[in-house]
Amino acid sequence: MLSSLMAAVGSESTTVPDEMRLTADGKELVYQLLWRSVLILILIFAIFPVWMMFTTSFKTRDEVLQLGLDIIPADPYVQNYFLMFQRFPLVDYYVNSLVISSVTTVLSLLIGGLAAYSLSRYEFPGKEKFEMGALATQMIPGVLILIPMFLLFIVMDQSANIPMKDTYHGMIFLYTTFTVPFTIWMLRGYFDTIPTALEEAARIDGCTRTQALFRVVMPLAAPGLAATGMFVFLLAFNEVLFASVLATDNVTPFSIGIQNFQQQDQTMWGQMMAASTLAAVPLLAIFVVFQRQIVSGLTSGSVKQ
Repeated sequence: MLSSLMAAVGSESTTVPDEMRLTADGKELVYQLLWRSVLILILIFAIFPVWMMFTTSFKTRDEVLQLGLDIIPADPYVQNYFLMFQRFPLVDYYVNSLVISSVTTVLSLLIGGLAAYSLSRYEFPGKEKFEMGALATQMIPGVLILIPMFLLFIVMDQSANIPMKDTYHGMIFLYTTFTVPFTIWMLRGYFDTIPTALEEAARIDGCTRTQALFRVVMPLAAPGLAATGMFVFLLAFNEVLFASVLATDNVTPFSIGIQNFQQQDQTMWGQMMAASTLAAVPLLAIFVVFQRQIVSGLTSGSVKQ
């Protein structure tokens, strides 16, 4: 009696009417809705700090210190954008960062690009060790080599009479040593996706190996170069640790100069956020202009030939 009753209940609970079953299109629709919801949450999480930086630049110090999450300021205070130029030479800081980051990017693409091309096309003794060595440099925390780099700068100044500390060439040399290994690993995979048959065809038509490199390979590698250059520029532009020790007077970068808004007795949050917003606008504009090349460079580098 009991077993028959349980069998009857079980048969009813496992039987689902056909009209209540999800079709393949319905399952796909549910999957797309869930996936897009997750993407929207990730997008909100990524944009929220940037939005708060922008809105805080229009608040007074008292409004910033008020408790509560005021996403949109009720009475925008635009004076922060004028006062920040009166307090500190932000234009000089910005020019210093642009010069150092731009030259670092060019040198990194030139040195790292040629090294990546060589690793992609040639076989030579110690190739794998060189690749692993370049990768290992990215795993060392910067704070561990801060003092050795400081001593190296002092030795080059006193022994070789080459002033490195607080100079353009010193900071460019420092940042290039960090960004070249990163450039090699970014471009190595991209060069692997360019068929060697194109270079061979160019050489059959009369080009030398160097001409084939710069007339055929480099134009095809333009998206990868654009993506790598963008990341190298951001790495150099946003660097703080080494600049706080080795560039504090003559070539103070923007990342250090903006810290002047944090005084001993107060922090001028509104002006600091206004300066941060102003610094982010040109970088954002560059990314928008070259977004197609950057996305293409990031995705193509992951595909093997």
